[in-house]
Amino acid sequence: MSNVNMRDVASHAGVSIATVSHVINNTRFVKEETRQKVLDSIKALDYSPNALARSFKTGKKNLIAFIVPDIANPYFAALIDEIESTIAPKGYNLMICNTKESTEKESKYLHSLANGIVDGFIIGSSYLNYRPIADILPENTPVICVDRILSDCPCDTLTIDTSLALKTGIEYLIRQGHTRIAYITVNSELSTVVERRTAYDDTMAAHGLSTDGLIFTANQLTRLHSNTLCDLLQADISAVVAPNNSITSELLSLLASCGRTPGSDLEVLGFKESEQPQYVNPNMHLICTPSEALGRATGAQILERIEHPELPIRRTILSASFVPHK
Repeated sequence: MSNVNMRDVASHAGVSIATVSHVINNTRFVKEETRQKVLDSIKALDYSPNALARSFKTGKKNLIAFIVPDIANPYFAALIDEIESTIAPKGYNLMICNTKESTEKESKYLHSLANGIVDGFIIGSSYLNYRPIADILPENTPVICVDRILSDCPCDTLTIDTSLALKTGIEYLIRQGHTRIAYITVNSELSTVVERRTAYDDTMAAHGLSTDGLIFTANQLTRLHSNTLCDLLQADISAVVAPNNSITSELLSLLASCGRTPGSDLEVLGFKESEQPQYVNPNMHLICTPSEALGRATGAQILERIEHPELPIRRTILSASFVPHK
């Protein structure tokens, strides 16, 4: 039924053409009962709105770009799922751009999309400063920065604070008698990396515990090599902090290959950054981050920013929690 038009849908649903237009374009509130009638008629008549014509009329492309640092990370996969579920009912599609933590790739994506192809951007940036992004995107482009805090950032930011939960977890280990608590870090100045390392350093110092010889460096944000683990296991430690879900997964895998059991041979304080099952062995302490809630909030906020660009800039901070194993 390729010749079906909006008038046919309106007639089938028993509403005005204007009402059909409002339902399709989300340009005005329509009662749920009426909205459902229109949607049922669209489905029954197999009507496909002309997206190009609609974009000329409304000025919107109904497309939002998400600049993702690592699509293979379950944390970012959870964000994608929740953002998409939030914006889809409003008629928006999500474009995924995977940078693999490369500022060069991020820049290329931004350049290619900066000419108005999308209505707004959600950016999990690998930059430390917002200036390179500002130099690419036109002024007043709807932008939401998620997960990472960039210096000189003039746009909405949504993040998860893990400091208190991490401090609570480390203090729990200390009360259990652990004084040699190792920490696995990466060579990065991203806000999440700095925040978590600072929480570790400050908590150890507050309890008069030295961190000398207890800091171990993985080569990437998502890779922990066996030589790092060998160095760690030879350091006379009784507990270790793995400050993101990827390093936690790598650590558990490498421990298993060495015949070591978390909670028995070594206490592990790891990260769980998705509601999906991530670890076969639950016998460890966890910092749990509300990634799904962050995704929903991000989706809602980019829609609000697109519809109301004049609103004040907002900083939204969710909190992680510490969950000890039993």
